[in-house]
Amino acid sequence: MIFRYEGVDALGNSLKGELDAIHRHAALRQLSDKGVIVIELSEQAAVARAPWFTPRLTRDQLLQALHELTTLITSGVTLSEGIDALIEGGHHPKIEQAFRTMGRALQQGENFSTSLAQSKLPLPDYLFHLVRAGEATGELGEALSRALEKMQFDQRTGNELRNALTYPIVLVLAGLSAVVLMFAVVVPKFTGMLGHGKVTLPWLAEMVLSTGEWFNANWDLLLIALILCLVGLAMALRSRDVRQRLLNGVSRLPVVGEWLYQSDVAGWSYTLAAMLGSRVELLQALELSRSSFRIPSRQRGMGEVIRLVRSGKSLSESLAETRLIARSGVNLVRVGEKSGRLAEMFSSLAAMYEENSKNRIKKVLALIEPLAILLIGSIIGVIILGIILAITSVNEMAV
Repeated sequence: MIFRYEGVDALGNSLKGELDAIHRHAALRQLSDKGVIVIELSEQAAVARAPWFTPRLTRDQLLQALHELTTLITSGVTLSEGIDALIEGGHHPKIEQAFRTMGRALQQGENFSTSLAQSKLPLPDYLFHLVRAGEATGELGEALSRALEKMQFDQRTGNELRNALTYPIVLVLAGLSAVVLMFAVVVPKFTGMLGHGKVTLPWLAEMVLSTGEWFNANWDLLLIALILCLVGLAMALRSRDVRQRLLNGVSRLPVVGEWLYQSDVAGWSYTLAAMLGSRVELLQALELSRSSFRIPSRQRGMGEVIRLVRSGKSLSESLAETRLIARSGVNLVRVGEKSGRLAEMFSSLAAMYEENSKNRIKKVLALIEPLAILLIGSIIGVIILGIILAITSVNEMAV
Protein backbone atom coordinates (compact mmCIF):
# COMPACT_ATOMS: atom_id res chain seq x y z
CA MET A 1 0.00 0.00 0.00
CA ILE A 2 1.10 3.57 -0.70
CA PHE A 3 0.71 6.08 2.15
CA ARG A 4 1.04 9.86 1.91
CA TYR A 5 2.31 11.51 5.09
CA GLU A 6 2.91 14.95 6.57
CA GLY A 7 5.02 15.51 9.66
CA VAL A 8 8.01 17.20 11.24
CA ASP A 9 11.48 16.00 12.15
CA ALA A 10 13.39 16.52 15.41
CA LEU A 11 14.45 20.03 14.29
CA GLY A 12 10.89 21.09 13.50
CA ASN A 13 11.28 20.97 9.73
CA SER A 14 8.13 20.11 7.78
CA LEU A 15 8.23 16.86 5.85
CA LYS A 16 5.95 15.47 3.17
CA GLY A 17 6.17 12.37 1.07
CA GLU A 18 4.99 8.88 0.24
CA LEU A 19 6.07 5.47 1.42
CA ASP A 20 5.18 1.86 0.73
CA ALA A 21 4.02 -0.26 3.68
CA ILE A 22 1.91 -3.34 4.30
CA HIS A 23 -0.64 -1.48 6.43
CA ARG A 24 -1.08 1.72 8.44
CA HIS A 25 0.66 0.39 11.56
CA ALA A 26 3.73 -0.61 9.54
CA ALA A 27 3.83 2.85 7.90
CA LEU A 28 3.74 4.57 11.31
CA ARG A 29 6.51 2.27 12.53
CA GLN A 30 8.70 3.14 9.53
CA LEU A 31 8.22 6.87 10.04
CA SER A 32 8.90 6.57 13.77
CA ASP A 33 12.16 4.73 13.05
CA LYS A 34 13.17 7.67 10.82
CA GLY A 35 12.44 10.15 13.60
CA VAL A 36 9.40 11.65 11.88
CA ILE A 37 6.56 12.96 14.07
CA VAL A 38 3.47 12.21 12.00
CA ILE A 39 0.81 14.90 11.68
CA GLU A 40 -1.26 13.28 8.95
CA LEU A 41 -1.15 9.88 7.31
CA SER A 42 -3.52 8.77 4.56
CA GLU A 43 -3.67 5.74 2.30
CA GLN A 44 -3.48 6.42 -1.41
CA ALA A 45 -5.85 4.54 -3.70
CA ALA A 46 -3.63 2.30 -5.78
CA VAL A 47 -4.57 1.82 -9.41
CA ALA A 48 -3.25 -1.57 -10.38
CA ARG A 49 -3.75 -3.40 -13.62
CA ALA A 50 -5.19 -6.82 -13.01
CA PRO A 51 -3.11 -9.65 -14.44
CA TRP A 52 -4.41 -11.46 -17.48
CA PHE A 53 -4.30 -14.77 -15.66
CA THR A 54 -4.15 -15.67 -11.98
CA PRO A 55 -3.25 -19.29 -11.19
CA ARG A 56 -5.82 -21.25 -9.23
CA LEU A 57 -5.19 -21.42 -5.50
CA THR A 58 -4.38 -25.04 -4.69
CA ARG A 59 -4.99 -26.89 -1.46
CA ASP A 60 -1.26 -27.45 -1.02
CA GLN A 61 -0.55 -23.71 -1.22
CA LEU A 62 -3.23 -22.96 1.36
CA LEU A 63 -1.93 -25.64 3.72
CA GLN A 64 1.62 -24.35 3.33
CA ALA A 65 0.59 -20.82 4.31
CA LEU A 66 -1.41 -22.04 7.31
CA HIS A 67 1.47 -24.26 8.37
CA GLU A 68 3.85 -21.28 8.34
CA LEU A 69 1.39 -19.15 10.33
CA THR A 70 0.88 -21.93 12.88
CA THR A 71 4.64 -22.41 13.25
CA LEU A 72 5.17 -18.68 13.83
CA ILE A 73 2.40 -18.45 16.44
CA THR A 74 3.50 -21.57 18.35
CA SER A 75 7.06 -20.18 18.31
CA GLY A 76 5.93 -17.11 20.26
CA VAL A 77 5.68 -14.62 17.38
CA THR A 78 2.77 -12.20 17.80
CA LEU A 79 -0.19 -12.64 15.49
CA SER A 80 0.29 -9.31 13.69
CA GLU A 81 4.01 -9.95 13.14
CA GLY A 82 3.29 -13.43 11.83
CA ILE A 83 0.75 -12.11 9.33
CA ASP A 84 3.14 -9.34 8.24
CA ALA A 85 5.82 -11.96 7.58
CA LEU A 86 3.45 -14.09 5.51
CA ILE A 87 2.39 -11.11 3.37
CA GLU A 88 6.01 -10.75 2.29
CA GLY A 89 6.55 -14.51 1.97
CA GLY A 90 5.96 -14.80 -1.78
CA HIS A 91 2.73 -16.78 -1.50
CA HIS A 92 -0.13 -17.04 -3.98
CA PRO A 93 -1.70 -13.60 -4.74
CA LYS A 94 -5.01 -14.66 -3.17
CA ILE A 95 -3.23 -15.71 0.02
CA GLU A 96 -1.27 -12.45 0.18
CA GLN A 97 -4.47 -10.45 -0.32
CA ALA A 98 -6.24 -12.52 2.35
CA PHE A 99 -3.48 -11.87 4.87
CA ARG A 100 -3.55 -8.15 4.07
CA THR A 101 -7.28 -8.18 4.81
CA MET A 102 -6.62 -10.02 8.06
CA GLY A 103 -3.89 -7.56 9.02
CA ARG A 104 -6.20 -4.58 8.50
CA ALA A 105 -8.96 -6.27 10.50
CA LEU A 106 -6.58 -6.94 13.39
CA GLN A 107 -5.42 -3.30 13.33
CA GLN A 108 -9.07 -2.25 13.62
CA GLY A 109 -9.46 -4.32 16.78
CA GLU A 110 -11.10 -7.46 15.38
CA ASN A 111 -10.17 -10.83 16.84
CA PHE A 112 -8.37 -13.45 14.78
CA SER A 113 -11.42 -15.63 14.07
CA THR A 114 -13.34 -12.63 12.68
CA SER A 115 -10.40 -11.46 10.57
CA LEU A 116 -9.96 -15.02 9.29
CA ALA A 117 -13.60 -15.10 8.19
CA GLN A 118 -13.15 -11.76 6.41
CA SER A 119 -10.20 -13.15 4.43
CA LYS A 120 -12.60 -15.26 2.29
CA LEU A 121 -10.09 -18.11 2.15
CA PRO A 122 -11.64 -21.53 1.28
CA LEU A 123 -11.38 -22.96 4.79
CA PRO A 124 -13.52 -25.68 6.44
CA ASP A 125 -16.08 -24.65 9.06
CA TYR A 126 -14.42 -26.60 11.87
CA LEU A 127 -11.29 -24.45 11.58
CA PHE A 128 -13.21 -21.32 12.58
CA HIS A 129 -14.74 -23.09 15.58
CA LEU A 130 -11.33 -24.37 16.67
CA VAL A 131 -9.84 -20.89 16.34
CA ARG A 132 -12.63 -19.41 18.48
CA ALA A 133 -12.03 -22.11 21.09
CA GLY A 134 -8.30 -21.40 20.99
CA GLU A 135 -8.91 -17.68 21.49
CA ALA A 136 -11.18 -18.39 24.46
CA THR A 137 -8.64 -20.69 26.14
CA GLY A 138 -5.52 -18.74 25.17
CA GLU A 139 -4.18 -21.69 23.15
CA LEU A 140 -4.53 -20.33 19.62
CA GLY A 141 -1.38 -22.01 18.35
CA GLU A 142 -2.50 -25.41 19.63
CA ALA A 143 -5.97 -24.96 18.11
CA LEU A 144 -4.47 -24.04 14.74
CA SER A 145 -2.17 -27.07 14.92
CA ARG A 146 -5.15 -29.38 15.46
CA ALA A 147 -7.10 -27.78 12.62
CA LEU A 148 -4.07 -28.09 10.35
CA GLU A 149 -3.67 -31.78 11.23
CA LYS A 150 -7.30 -32.40 10.23
CA MET A 151 -6.88 -30.51 6.94
CA GLN A 152 -3.70 -32.46 6.22
CA PHE A 153 -5.55 -35.71 6.95
CA ASP A 154 -8.27 -34.75 4.45
CA GLN A 155 -5.61 -33.82 1.90
CA ARG A 156 -3.70 -37.04 2.50
CA THR A 157 -6.83 -39.16 2.14
CA GLY A 158 -7.77 -37.48 -1.14
CA ASN A 159 -4.26 -37.82 -2.55
CA GLU A 160 -4.04 -41.49 -1.60
CA LEU A 161 -7.36 -42.19 -3.28
CA ARG A 162 -6.38 -40.34 -6.48
CA ASN A 163 -3.00 -42.07 -6.62
CA ALA A 164 -4.57 -45.45 -6.00
CA LEU A 165 -7.19 -45.02 -8.73
CA THR A 166 -4.81 -43.69 -11.39
CA TYR A 167 -3.63 -47.09 -12.64
CA PRO A 168 -7.09 -48.75 -12.78
CA ILE A 169 -8.54 -45.73 -14.62
CA VAL A 170 -5.70 -45.73 -17.16
CA LEU A 171 -6.14 -49.49 -17.56
CA VAL A 172 -9.88 -49.21 -18.22
CA LEU A 173 -9.47 -46.28 -20.63
CA ALA A 174 -6.75 -48.12 -22.56
CA GLY A 175 -8.96 -51.20 -22.80
CA LEU A 176 -11.97 -49.21 -23.99
CA SER A 177 -9.80 -47.45 -26.56
CA ALA A 178 -8.63 -50.83 -27.84
CA VAL A 179 -12.24 -52.04 -28.18
CA VAL A 180 -13.27 -48.87 -30.02
CA LEU A 181 -10.26 -49.21 -32.33
CA MET A 182 -11.20 -52.80 -33.11
CA PHE A 183 -14.78 -51.88 -34.06
CA ALA A 184 -13.80 -48.69 -35.90
CA VAL A 185 -10.83 -49.96 -37.93
CA VAL A 186 -10.23 -53.71 -37.79
CA VAL A 187 -13.75 -55.17 -38.02
CA PRO A 188 -14.90 -52.99 -41.00
CA LYS A 189 -11.87 -54.12 -43.04
CA PHE A 190 -12.74 -57.77 -42.51
CA THR A 191 -16.39 -57.02 -43.30
CA GLY A 192 -15.43 -55.84 -46.78
CA MET A 193 -12.98 -58.69 -47.33
CA LEU A 194 -15.45 -61.39 -46.29
CA GLY A 195 -18.40 -59.97 -48.20
CA HIS A 196 -20.66 -59.62 -45.20
CA GLY A 197 -24.33 -60.01 -46.14
CA LYS A 198 -23.62 -62.26 -49.12
CA VAL A 199 -22.85 -65.42 -47.14
CA THR A 200 -24.34 -67.09 -44.08
CA LEU A 201 -22.09 -66.75 -41.05
CA PRO A 202 -22.19 -68.14 -37.47
CA TRP A 203 -24.26 -65.96 -35.11
CA LEU A 204 -21.17 -64.71 -33.21
CA ALA A 205 -19.40 -63.69 -36.42
CA GLU A 206 -22.61 -62.06 -37.67
CA MET A 207 -22.98 -60.11 -34.42
CA VAL A 208 -19.36 -58.87 -34.43
CA LEU A 209 -19.39 -57.79 -38.10
CA SER A 210 -22.82 -56.14 -37.80
CA THR A 211 -21.70 -54.24 -34.71
CA GLY A 212 -18.60 -53.04 -36.55
CA GLU A 213 -20.68 -51.86 -39.52
CA TRP A 214 -23.17 -50.07 -37.26
CA PHE A 215 -20.37 -48.45 -35.27
CA ASN A 216 -18.69 -47.20 -38.43
CA ALA A 217 -21.94 -45.81 -39.83
CA ASN A 218 -23.04 -44.06 -36.61
CA TRP A 219 -19.80 -42.98 -34.96
CA ASP A 220 -20.85 -39.31 -35.07
CA LEU A 221 -24.10 -40.06 -33.22
CA LEU A 222 -22.20 -42.14 -30.67
CA LEU A 223 -19.75 -39.29 -30.10
CA ILE A 224 -22.58 -36.78 -29.56
CA ALA A 225 -24.35 -39.21 -27.20
CA LEU A 226 -21.12 -39.71 -25.23
CA ILE A 227 -20.58 -35.95 -24.88
CA LEU A 228 -24.19 -35.43 -23.80
CA CYS A 229 -23.89 -38.21 -21.22
CA LEU A 230 -20.69 -36.73 -19.78
CA VAL A 231 -22.21 -33.24 -19.62
CA GLY A 232 -25.38 -34.63 -18.03
CA LEU A 233 -23.35 -36.58 -15.48
CA ALA A 234 -21.28 -33.51 -14.60
CA MET A 235 -24.42 -31.41 -14.14
CA ALA A 236 -26.10 -34.12 -12.07
CA LEU A 237 -23.09 -34.45 -9.76
CA ARG A 238 -23.33 -30.73 -8.97
CA SER A 239 -26.59 -31.47 -7.17
CA ARG A 240 -26.09 -32.21 -3.48
CA ASP A 241 -29.12 -34.53 -3.49
CA VAL A 242 -27.72 -36.59 -6.38
CA ARG A 243 -24.32 -36.88 -4.70
CA GLN A 244 -25.89 -38.01 -1.45
CA ARG A 245 -28.03 -40.62 -3.20
CA LEU A 246 -24.95 -41.87 -5.05
CA LEU A 247 -22.93 -42.09 -1.82
CA ASN A 248 -25.75 -43.93 -0.09
CA GLY A 249 -25.89 -46.42 -2.95
CA VAL A 250 -22.12 -46.94 -3.07
CA SER A 251 -21.97 -47.34 0.72
CA ARG A 252 -24.13 -50.47 0.42
CA LEU A 253 -21.68 -52.22 -1.91
CA PRO A 254 -19.72 -55.09 -0.30
CA VAL A 255 -16.09 -53.91 -0.53
CA VAL A 256 -16.25 -50.23 -1.55
CA GLY A 257 -18.94 -49.52 1.04
CA GLU A 258 -16.75 -50.84 3.83
CA TRP A 259 -13.88 -48.62 2.67
CA LEU A 260 -16.17 -45.56 2.65
CA TYR A 261 -17.30 -46.41 6.17
CA GLN A 262 -13.72 -46.72 7.47
CA SER A 263 -12.70 -43.45 5.81
CA ASP A 264 -15.76 -41.62 7.13
CA VAL A 265 -15.23 -42.71 10.73
CA ALA A 266 -11.53 -41.79 10.54
CA GLY A 267 -12.35 -38.24 9.37
CA TRP A 268 -15.06 -37.83 12.01
CA SER A 269 -12.73 -39.07 14.76
CA TYR A 270 -9.98 -36.64 13.72
CA THR A 271 -12.43 -33.73 13.80
CA LEU A 272 -13.89 -34.71 17.17
CA ALA A 273 -10.43 -35.24 18.67
CA ALA A 274 -9.38 -31.76 17.53
CA MET A 275 -12.55 -30.20 18.97
CA LEU A 276 -12.28 -31.92 22.34
CA GLY A 277 -8.54 -31.21 22.51
CA SER A 278 -9.34 -27.51 22.11
CA ARG A 279 -11.84 -27.77 25.01
CA VAL A 280 -14.95 -27.44 22.90
CA GLU A 281 -18.00 -28.66 24.85
CA LEU A 282 -18.98 -32.25 23.95
CA LEU A 283 -22.43 -31.60 22.48
CA GLN A 284 -21.14 -28.69 20.41
CA ALA A 285 -18.20 -30.80 19.22
CA LEU A 286 -20.59 -33.58 18.17
CA GLU A 287 -22.75 -31.09 16.28
CA LEU A 288 -19.76 -29.56 14.49
CA SER A 289 -18.17 -32.91 13.64
CA ARG A 290 -21.43 -34.27 12.22
CA SER A 291 -20.70 -32.79 8.78
CA SER A 292 -17.45 -34.81 8.65
CA PHE A 293 -19.54 -37.81 7.63
CA ARG A 294 -19.96 -37.85 3.85
CA ILE A 295 -22.56 -40.62 3.83
CA PRO A 296 -26.03 -39.17 4.58
CA SER A 297 -27.15 -42.24 6.55
CA ARG A 298 -24.14 -41.77 8.86
CA GLN A 299 -25.05 -38.11 9.35
CA ARG A 300 -28.54 -39.17 10.40
CA GLY A 301 -27.01 -41.71 12.76
CA MET A 302 -24.86 -38.96 14.25
CA GLY A 303 -28.01 -36.92 14.81
CA GLU A 304 -29.44 -39.82 16.81
CA VAL A 305 -26.22 -40.02 18.87
CA ILE A 306 -26.51 -36.31 19.68
CA ARG A 307 -30.14 -36.80 20.74
CA LEU A 308 -29.20 -39.67 23.07
CA VAL A 309 -26.29 -37.74 24.61
CA ARG A 310 -28.54 -34.74 25.15
CA SER A 311 -31.06 -37.00 26.90
CA GLY A 312 -28.42 -38.02 29.46
CA LYS A 313 -26.71 -41.10 28.05
CA SER A 314 -22.95 -41.34 27.78
CA LEU A 315 -21.27 -41.04 24.40
CA SER A 316 -20.11 -44.66 24.42
CA GLU A 317 -23.63 -45.89 25.19
CA SER A 318 -25.07 -43.73 22.42
CA LEU A 319 -22.51 -44.96 19.88
CA ALA A 320 -23.14 -48.58 20.88
CA GLU A 321 -26.92 -48.17 20.62
CA THR A 322 -26.80 -46.58 17.15
CA ARG A 323 -23.96 -48.89 15.96
CA LEU A 324 -22.31 -45.89 14.34
CA ILE A 325 -18.84 -47.37 14.95
CA ALA A 326 -17.57 -50.88 15.62
CA ARG A 327 -17.53 -52.43 19.08
CA SER A 328 -13.74 -52.02 19.37
CA GLY A 329 -14.16 -48.28 18.78
CA VAL A 330 -16.92 -48.08 21.39
CA ASN A 331 -14.59 -49.72 23.92
CA LEU A 332 -11.92 -47.09 23.25
CA VAL A 333 -14.47 -44.31 23.77
CA ARG A 334 -15.64 -45.94 27.01
CA VAL A 335 -12.06 -46.07 28.31
CA GLY A 336 -11.56 -42.43 27.33
CA GLU A 337 -14.67 -41.40 29.25
CA LYS A 338 -13.51 -43.20 32.39
CA SER A 339 -9.96 -41.85 32.21
CA GLY A 340 -10.93 -38.31 31.21
CA ARG A 341 -8.78 -38.56 28.06
CA LEU A 342 -11.51 -38.68 25.44
CA ALA A 343 -9.59 -36.52 22.92
CA GLU A 344 -6.58 -38.85 23.01
CA MET A 345 -8.82 -41.88 22.55
CA PHE A 346 -10.50 -40.35 19.52
CA SER A 347 -7.05 -39.63 18.06
CA SER A 348 -6.21 -43.32 18.50
CA LEU A 349 -9.57 -44.27 16.99
CA ALA A 350 -8.86 -42.04 13.98
CA ALA A 351 -5.44 -43.61 13.46
CA MET A 352 -6.94 -47.10 13.70
CA TYR A 353 -9.69 -46.41 11.18
CA GLU A 354 -7.28 -44.61 8.85
CA GLU A 355 -5.06 -47.69 8.76
CA ASN A 356 -8.10 -49.91 8.19
CA SER A 357 -9.18 -47.59 5.38
CA LYS A 358 -5.79 -47.92 3.67
CA ASN A 359 -5.94 -51.70 3.90
CA ARG A 360 -9.48 -51.69 2.53
CA ILE A 361 -8.61 -49.56 -0.51
CA LYS A 362 -5.74 -51.95 -1.27
CA LYS A 363 -8.27 -54.79 -1.33
CA VAL A 364 -10.58 -52.76 -3.57
CA LEU A 365 -7.77 -52.09 -6.04
CA ALA A 366 -6.64 -55.70 -5.89
CA LEU A 367 -10.17 -56.59 -7.00
CA ILE A 368 -10.60 -53.86 -9.64
CA GLU A 369 -7.40 -54.51 -11.61
CA PRO A 370 -7.94 -58.21 -12.46
CA LEU A 371 -11.65 -57.62 -13.11
CA ALA A 372 -10.86 -54.80 -15.55
CA ILE A 373 -8.24 -56.91 -17.33
CA LEU A 374 -10.62 -59.89 -17.48
CA LEU A 375 -13.53 -57.81 -18.81
CA ILE A 376 -11.56 -55.95 -21.50
CA GLY A 377 -9.71 -59.11 -22.50
CA SER A 378 -12.99 -61.00 -22.82
CA ILE A 379 -14.51 -58.33 -25.08
CA ILE A 380 -11.45 -58.24 -27.35
CA GLY A 381 -11.36 -62.04 -27.34
CA VAL A 382 -15.00 -62.22 -28.45
CA ILE A 383 -14.30 -59.78 -31.30
CA ILE A 384 -11.27 -61.77 -32.49
CA LEU A 385 -13.18 -65.05 -32.17
CA GLY A 386 -16.04 -63.64 -34.26
CA ILE A 387 -13.62 -62.57 -37.00
CA ILE A 388 -11.90 -65.99 -36.98
CA LEU A 389 -15.26 -67.77 -37.23
CA ALA A 390 -16.21 -65.57 -40.18
CA ILE A 391 -12.92 -66.35 -41.96
CA THR A 392 -13.21 -70.09 -41.40
CA SER A 393 -16.85 -70.11 -42.55
CA VAL A 394 -15.98 -68.31 -45.80
CA ASN A 395 -13.06 -70.69 -46.41
CA GLU A 396 -15.28 -73.74 -45.87
CA MET A 397 -17.83 -72.39 -48.38
CA ALA A 398 -15.07 -71.71 -50.89
CA VAL A 399 -13.89 -75.30 -50.61
